Amino acid sequence: GVSSASHWLASVFSERGERIVAKLMFVASLLYRTLEKGGALQMEDDIPTDRFGFYRPRKDDLYRGISVPNVELIRKRENKWRKMLDAWDSWMKKKHKKVKERCLKGIPQSLRGMAYQYLCGSQERRKANPVLYKQFLSTDDVECPWLDSIDKDLHRTFPEHFLFRSEKGQGQSELRNVLKAFSLYDTTIGFCQPMAPIVATLLMHMPEEEAFWCLVMICEKYLVGYYSPGLEGIKTDGKLFERLIKMHNPEIAAHLVKYGADDPLLYVCEWFTCIYCRSLPWNIVLRVLDMFFCDGVKVLFRVGLTILDVTLGSPEKRARCSDLLNIITALKSPSDAVLQEDMFFLQMEQLKIRDADFVKAHLALAIS
Repeated sequence: GVSSASHWLASVFSERGERIVAKLMFVASLLYRTLEKGGALQMEDDIPTDRFGFYRPRKDDLYRGISVPNVELIRKRENKWRKMLDAWDSWMKKKHKKVKERCLKGIPQSLRGMAYQYLCGSQERRKANPVLYKQFLSTDDVECPWLDSIDKDLHRTFPEHFLFRSEKGQGQSELRNVLKAFSLYDTTIGFCQPMAPIVATLLMHMPEEEAFWCLVMICEKYLVGYYSPGLEGIKTDGKLFERLIKMHNPEIAAHLVKYGADDPLLYVCEWFTCIYCRSLPWNIVLRVLDMFFCDGVKVLFRVGLTILDVTLGSPEKRARCSDLLNIITALKSPSDAVLQEDMFFLQMEQLKIRDADFVKAHLALAIS
């Protein structure tokens, strides 16, 4: 089978096997989707890509200290996740804590797309509405008032990724379809720019109809009010994040006030609305999404607090960020220290922020 062939290839290529196999599986998935539509797969073979399909060298280049799990560990995790997905309802009812632990460790790349749909419940919505997405696609473009805005954003969305590199190629076409369909599905939200990188990330892991329903669940279940015309959701969570900073690290909070960076919306808006897709190395982005689909929006707060610790957590680090521009730049494009994937999530796990602290901050915000 495909799985056995993947493991054999991995053993042949030794420590680089996981990178190559992940890339092969990604291309195979895209090829299947393309051929299913009667198309042809086009890639620029002379330009190297990383295991995630990005052409240009990125901060999270695989040769810069990022740990790659060994093949045996990958196989064990895949088997565990397959068994869990086969009995999903039972696991969610009786062993949710274990599901959460496995999401924290990272979902196997080969199963991410399926796992995201199970975690957010989008597969049930899709089954309950089997023709709705196709109906939206068949709607005449002139009836979609957001289409001009959507078309302007297509070429800006991960142009360094082979799936979205070509104008009017498969990736951009699928991205347009999903965003068009959602703007017709939720006419109050319509289209908001941060949706594009989120949808593109989903399309790297699943077909377009599945990506559409995942986007629906993100907007209706996870990030309520984030993309509404008044952006009320993100404004409220920005104030909540400000309170959590003061609770978590008063020294960082004082530093931000001193240099006029105390309004978290200066950086949190891009962090949260894009689910960090434009702010962190790709290997970390995927791990954040793994936890986000399992544990919800509070993951975004914990990631944000960890970024603050990484960039401003010591007197020496704060001294290097002694004006507004340097602070915002450091937070929006965190330093190379963030590239150490395992250390980043270990630091995040050790945050002294509990669920009770979120409740306390919410109450304080409500009475202020």
